[in-house]
Order: sequence, then C-alpha cells, then structure tokens
Amino acid sequence: MTLEQILTIEAIVQEGSFKAAADFLHKSQPSISMAIKKLEEEYQVILFSRNEYRPTLTNEGRIFFEKAKSVLKEFRELETIAHQMSRGEEVELRISIDAVSPVSLILKFLKRFFSKHPHTRLQLSFEVLNGTLERLIDGEVDFAITPMHGMEDWSVDALALTKTIIIPVMHADLIKGKKVTDLLLREYNQIILADSSRHTKKMSTGVLEGGKSITLSEVSFKKEMILQGLGWGGLPYEMVKNELAKNILIPIKTALIKESEMEIFLVRDPKKALGPVARELWDKMSCELIWPEKKGEQSMNGRKK
Repeated sequence: MTLEQILTIEAIVQEGSFKAAADFLHKSQPSISMAIKKLEEEYQVILFSRNEYRPTLTNEGRIFFEKAKSVLKEFRELETIAHQMSRGEEVELRISIDAVSPVSLILKFLKRFFSKHPHTRLQLSFEVLNGTLERLIDGEVDFAITPMHGMEDWSVDALALTKTIIIPVMHADLIKGKKVTDLLLREYNQIILADSSRHTKKMSTGVLEGGKSITLSEVSFKKEMILQGLGWGGLPYEMVKNELAKNILIPIKTALIKESEMEIFLVRDPKKALGPVARELWDKMSCELIWPEKKGEQSMNGRKK
C-alpha cells in the first residue's frame, strides 16, 4: 500500500469517476485503474464496484476509505509543518500568563493574532508569582506575561504592557454593621494563591501577618471561596468589577491591607532567537492593544533596547 494509492482512492471518490480522477491527478486513466487494481489484489478486497456507470465504494471500500481519510489528514498536517519549517515559521508558541494579568484583554489579542497565523499552535499555561517567569527561564515557554516580582534579578527582556489593580475584597454579608480593621480581618481566613514555582524561591504578596489563611492554586477557586463567604483576599479588579458594582463584594481598606497596582510585562529570554511569528507577536502586542502608559522595550536593568 502506498500514499499514492490512497490519494487515488480519494480522487476517485471526490471526482466521481476514474477518468475525472485521472484528470485531477494529471495522470492517465489506465494508471489510475492499475493503482486501484494492485491495491485490491494485494489485500484480496474489492474497493470499488464497477457494475454501474460511475464507480462506487463497496462496503469494504467505505470502511477502508474512512480510515484512509484520517491517514490523509495526518499526512497533510505533516506536510504543512514541513513547509512551515522550511520557511522558518514556528509550529507552536508557548505563553505563560500570571493569574493577576488582565486575562480577557490578553486572550482577545491572542485570538486576533493567531487567527492570522492558523498553522502556529498556541499553548497557554497559567501560573502564580515566580512560577510564571520560572517556566520562561526553564525553556518551557517562549513568552511570559507577568508582573515584576523581582525580575531585576533575572536576565530577561521585557515590554511594559499595562497595569493591573489588585482589590482586597470580602463578601458583604461578613461585614454588615462592622468596621473593617486588621484585627477584624484576622478573625477570617485570608484566601491566598500559592506561588507555582518549583525550584526558585517562593514568594507571597499582600499577606496579613498573624491572621488565618487558606492557600489555593487557582485564582478562580479563590474568587469562588470569597464569594461563598469563606474568607477574604485580593483579586484583580477586572475579575470582580461586576460583583463590586452590585455590592456583593466589598472592597477592603485598612492600615495594612489596601489595593495595590502591578505593572504587567511581556517577557522573553534574550538568549533565545525569535522566529518570524514570535517576533511579530513581540512587536505587535504592546502597540495593537490600547495599553496605558506604554514604556517601550527595555531590559531588566532599565536599559532601553
């Protein structure tokens, strides 16, 4: 069995006759007939019925062709990848996104961008704190979208994108008729996201010392626990703006706990060469979106690139 024989079967089915298939494949009709005859003789099976004006698949032929279609799909995908590689285009781009980033805005950009590059797969991972940058340094992703988190200590290049506001919130039912103080907050569990790094030093931000806490790994779980009145914690404003507007969640401001602002960067490893799709993403991400206070490309020692 050869790929040419499978392509011949496909052409006969699609074009409706041996002659039309021969024209489609730019071959002679006898060569088309011979290719099918050899395949049928090799496996002792009749793939096409010749009793009618147009050849039709037999029951065995239909089963065979259904399986053959999956083979052709894989072959064409492999062919596409080979062409991409020959042009230097990436087959896949991997991006790690910190949980506090403005995810909806980022995903809208990525949807637009990759619709123009349908043959480059997008692989996303969502991390917390140092875990985002660690994936980049370990070579597991091509880009990281993350706040600073001490990136001055890392040899990376970054584009300043935007700022995200972290709002400490708790369910309105928990504080009815109460003055919110640090002492009161210590009576409730602070819901904390665990740093997802594996071998770099773990860090935490905005933790109230002396209080009770519950540590989670997913920001969506953190929001749900706060909505269920099981504690309080900081969440990105974009994630809770609807609940704040409806007074379901109440913003917290005390002597030690208040909203904070984090700058978000698109980060890459300068030692790794960029392919054409990665370079385009790097060049366009900060200019196609309406990011406030764009500051251009810089290295982490503050030097303009």
